[in-house]
Amino acid sequence: MPYSRLFRFLVTSVLALVVLIIPWYYLSPYLAAPVISVAGQLMDFMFVWVQGYERHETVGTLITSLKVLVNQQGRMVIGELAPEVNYRTFGYGLVLFWALLIASRPVGMWGKMALGTLILVPSQVFSMCFRWLREALLSGGVERVSYTGVPRWMLEVIAYFDQLGFLVITPLMPVILWLILDRAFLRQLWVEMVLVGAAEAGQRSKPQ
Repeated sequence: MPYSRLFRFLVTSVLALVVLIIPWYYLSPYLAAPVISVAGQLMDFMFVWVQGYERHETVGTLITSLKVLVNQQGRMVIGELAPEVNYRTFGYGLVLFWALLIASRPVGMWGKMALGTLILVPSQVFSMCFRWLREALLSGGVERVSYTGVPRWMLEVIAYFDQLGFLVITPLMPVILWLILDRAFLRQLWVEMVLVGAAEAGQRSKPQ
């Protein structure tokens, strides 16, 4: 029984993930709005070379005073760097969280789904900020880094946290959040597996 429950959970979560990715894709411009807004204001507050931000659908553009060479009609001109980050790069973890809740069907599922959607915003802001920093600083050379006043050792930190956000936080945070919000499902599954294991051990110990 516990193994069949686990199998149903895995199959349902995969199917829910496939189905939910479509509405999430069309909802993502609205889901991206608070993430880009918070990330943009945070960057504007922390760095003097940031002059603001813009949002176009799911793409957040960081407006900076950093100079960059741009090819314009066959000649190189100096422009201002405006790195872009797409919310969908980091927002897909939300679909994973929804799929896990639908598969386990906890009490108060819709309330937990709404709560988790809000809780995941800071992790998405974290990932977007460090991707902006990577695009702005890691490919700009010594002159750009010197202009910003960012220490050279901070470039390694930026690269590390950018990869952490993309490879670890984005896929893992939804799973951790689901484990916290639906401990009852795991507890029940664990108890059933222990009982089945005890019953099987008892049958093996009976004399033939």
